[in-house]
Amino acid sequence: MCIKGVEQSLQDILKAKDERVAFQRELLEKYSNPIISYKLNIPGPVKYNPLIKNIFNEGLLEITKVLEKQKIETSYQKITYQYSGPECFISFKYSPLEVKNLCTLIEEIHPLGRLFDFDILDEKGSQISREDKDMNPRKCLVCDKNAFECGRSRNHELKELLTKIENMATDYFKNK
Repeated sequence: MCIKGVEQSLQDILKAKDERVAFQRELLEKYSNPIISYKLNIPGPVKYNPLIKNIFNEGLLEITKVLEKQKIETSYQKITYQYSGPECFISFKYSPLEVKNLCTLIEEIHPLGRLFDFDILDEKGSQISREDKDMNPRKCLVCDKNAFECGRSRNHELKELLTKIENMATDYFKNK
């Protein structure tokens, strides 16, 4: 069940975010290349368990296939599995705008894509947003409205969101 796992406090989640940003800065300084920073959109205090790991690995497989198919050279990759959530960092040598397009396509088309969160940072560390590319904002898992607005206004109970995630993943892996 998606809800079970080691709960993370807000402090744990914020600490992981600070560490992610610091590591992104290190990669930018070391390689001077754009970065894919991949994690999942999982609401609530549990950010890691076997189901979440499987979802993450599915997104990792997709981005790896896309990079290989497009012959995008990578200079560094790091994958971590931790209670604050799995993460992957990829430094690459290619247009960050084009990679944003490719990652957004994965998020839009893959059955679990709504759970994938591919952030693209250009070589200066600026995040390339959907708005920068004149793309629609992400949709809510439950009602297809703007995800940010739904989340901010707490339109759905956590249990409803987690049940939706669990059902999406269970259906996907059962049919794979």
